[in-house]
Amino acid sequence: MAIHVVNEARRYQTAASVREVDYAKADGVEFYYGMRPTRITDDGVYYKKVEMDEEGNITSTSEEQFFPCSSVIIAISQGAQNRIVSTTTGLEMSSHGLLATDEHGHTTREGIFASGDVVLGARTVVEAVKYSKQVAEEMDEYLTKRREK
Repeated sequence: MAIHVVNEARRYQTAASVREVDYAKADGVEFYYGMRPTRITDDGVYYKKVEMDEEGNITSTSEEQFFPCSSVIIAISQGAQNRIVSTTTGLEMSSHGLLATDEHGHTTREGIFASGDVVLGARTVVEAVKYSKQVAEEMDEYLTKRREK
């Protein structure tokens, strides 16, 4: 199964270290940069390809294109991005402004999981990794059950 990482249009590189990227590539991950998601559907992600100047300002965008995929994992920093929550039906926020989940990372929309700072708020890396590993196990179990159907 191929894994593709699509980096939103903020930059043409990932925030991960060179070592992390090298390990990911060795595991078959393909990275795509400069893509601005516009909406997520059950069949994939619609996006616009962006061009940026040296300062990282967007200078042009392409027509909307489609990236087919069976799963989407959104990594969005330390807080929920209102645009993602407001354009994705069924996602709810907690009273603290974070993405609402149960103790296993299930959001209020079937098949969408969340972990890390967007759920817990700013924590140590150790806490975020521990919780994210638990959520990853739940995701794997969920996807395994879906494949068996």
